[in-house]
Amino acid sequence: MEPLEVHVTLRTDDEVQALRARVAELEAALEAERAAYRRVEYKYRCESIINQELVDLCRASNVKLRPGLGRRPW
Repeated sequence: MEPLEVHVTLRTDDEVQALRARVAELEAALEAERAAYRRVEYKYRCESIINQELVDLCRASNVKLRPGLGRRPW
């Protein structure tokens, strides 16, 4: 039986380079979305704190509130 000879050549062709570029685009888009999510989450948290402070001030001043404002959603 003759020995089996294998030759392997590795190269980066256009398709692999295009896929790498697409992966980089998607990773950049994902990071942008994460940054946007963090901004929205921060703004929501700030607004929630301010809203709770207003509710507390209204209660301390005996200002009537809608029933839904005094309840916590969780």
